[in-house]
Amino acid sequence: MRRVAFIGAGRMGQTIAYSALMDGIADEALIFDIVANVPQRFSDELIHALSTARVDTRVIGTNAIEDIKEADLVVISAGKPRLPDQSRTAVFADNAKVMMALAKELPMRNPHATYIVVTNPVDYMASIFMKSSGKYTISTGAQVENMRMRSFIAQRLGVPVTSVNGFAGGEHGENLSIFWDTVTVNGIPFDEASGGALKRDEVASYVKGIAAQVIAALGGTSWGPSRAIGDIISSFAKNKNKVLSIAAPMKYKDEVIHVSRPTVVGNPIGPTLEAALSSADRKDIDAAAGRMYKEYKELLKTLQ
Repeated sequence: MRRVAFIGAGRMGQTIAYSALMDGIADEALIFDIVANVPQRFSDELIHALSTARVDTRVIGTNAIEDIKEADLVVISAGKPRLPDQSRTAVFADNAKVMMALAKELPMRNPHATYIVVTNPVDYMASIFMKSSGKYTISTGAQVENMRMRSFIAQRLGVPVTSVNGFAGGEHGENLSIFWDTVTVNGIPFDEASGGALKRDEVASYVKGIAAQVIAALGGTSWGPSRAIGDIISSFAKNKNKVLSIAAPMKYKDEVIHVSRPTVVGNPIGPTLEAALSSADRKDIDAAAGRMYKEYKELLKTLQ
């Protein structure tokens, strides 16, 4: 891939850019932030790290949105982070305004780009950006929960994380679903493999609650999510066609919404593998879509 742009150089944006660029995904990276001197000095840091890793990527930091042009991929993490005592939707209105402003600026200079939204509430922000820009947009969705689920199961059962497979999906965050019929350990279904040593509700509780605990202790999540999101970026940039739990756009009634499903991530993105899931897992996706549509329509009223 020739050029990737990162919009937002805060805590999350920095770790995502670092994780993705260390994989050698692009010839050139553009780093944008509104805070003076931050993208420029962060670009210096990236250049130093990339040179140590012998990754030959040109990095440019800027405070001018006009400098973000001709990108193949645009990754958006700009916006207001949630506080430890806040839900993701608490920052909807503030961050929706950021998405709408960016939707006016970015497509005119990056008409052929694919857009990946990271800003929370991530599924709704992807929908807002796509609605406002008319450009193909995905949310990083439940891939972060995939990471948390697989790592927790591996640690608790004392097995290599590479032996754990399976997908989470639906809505990113506290309301997500784990598609239990896909979860295996060494190819054995989860319930049989765990032998009662680990219960489904223990896994779900950890996956849904750990982010809030990290935010309370550290002020925000960064390294784990950035690596999971870096995997999405790398799979697109290098056309790896990996199956990941992203939220690709889906038409639901009168809106396009973003609901996480196992999806082939290459260039282009898709197809989703929803049809290959069990009826129980597909029912969870349908329920998530209905719930998210209803909440999204209510949240849209706050922008009027």
